[in-house]
Amino acid sequence: MSDLALRSGLAEQLVIDIEAGRGWVDQHGVLCSLAAGLHLDPLDLTGQPYAPHGEQHATVRATAWHLRRHLFHSGPRTPVDRQGEYSGLLPVTEEVRDAQANGDEHALALALPPLLVAVDHSASSGGGRPETGTARNLAYATAAGLLRRLGYRDLAWSLLHRVRPAVDDGQVVEAEEVRLLTSMGMPGAAADRAEQHLAAARSVILLCAAAFAHASAGQRPHAEHLLDEAANRASDAEESAEVTVARASSAMQFGAWEQVLEQQEAAAAMSSARRADLMLLAAGAWARRGQIGRAVERLAEAEEAAALYIRLEPLARELLHALRARVRDADSARELECMAGRFGVK
Repeated sequence: MSDLALRSGLAEQLVIDIEAGRGWVDQHGVLCSLAAGLHLDPLDLTGQPYAPHGEQHATVRATAWHLRRHLFHSGPRTPVDRQGEYSGLLPVTEEVRDAQANGDEHALALALPPLLVAVDHSASSGGGRPETGTARNLAYATAAGLLRRLGYRDLAWSLLHRVRPAVDDGQVVEAEEVRLLTSMGMPGAAADRAEQHLAAARSVILLCAAAFAHASAGQRPHAEHLLDEAANRASDAEESAEVTVARASSAMQFGAWEQVLEQQEAAAAMSSARRADLMLLAAGAWARRGQIGRAVERLAEAEEAAALYIRLEPLARELLHALRARVRDADSARELECMAGRFGVK
């Protein structure tokens, strides 16, 4: 454990507590450091991709096969009526946007394959509408994000490479690239890549992704600077929610539990996915403060907001294990056992 602490750059007592079950991993930076110290991919520590549990999870897992097939087997397209194709593209694009905002992984999994086919068909038939490029960015970045959450990160990277060069549309592809590098245990590389993209444009979504990468790499002042800039640039409720969650995520990396909890009141006005993110962070902060009952309540709220989205989140599953080992209240214990059944964990 002393050697691991030295190789990972973590405090030896933290490593000892995790090994002994007295501590748990709820900071992405700690996960990345442990993986680096063990010469492993973070996936090897989180157990992803998880075995399907329930029909919806099985459907989402199956979508990874469809996305792989689309990536490697899509060939020339037969030209079609461009106006008709464009009008058919709009409904499925909105369907993907809604599913993404709601954290509905099942609906997203069903909508993404036809959208990818439609946007590639449009591109190959020579459609020059800017809206088509926007839809293609959305389709590939969202598909890569779903694969990242499932644990198929190499495939996600290939999808992002396929959409290059991305049209100028809020830097959704660039932001997903930064998130993907961060999730792969390379927050330093993610932060460097983010700075390259920020030299061209500074969208809220990319600033937030860059801030989390810097926070995961232990660079708190720069992360907070980027978050302040993102807050100043936010122009609507969706972007404001993105900044709030990113600020709480950054605070979580440095054990600033009070700062995490300061953000939770904003959850009521957020979309389901962002509300689930914020409630999960709040659950972790309450747990760290020893308020296990409140932590259970917040974790339950996160699952209620976006069920499968949260059940597939590695740090949510880690927190569930930690709470089950520490709960003393009978009602909370029963709720956690029911939740464990829905998560598909032992």
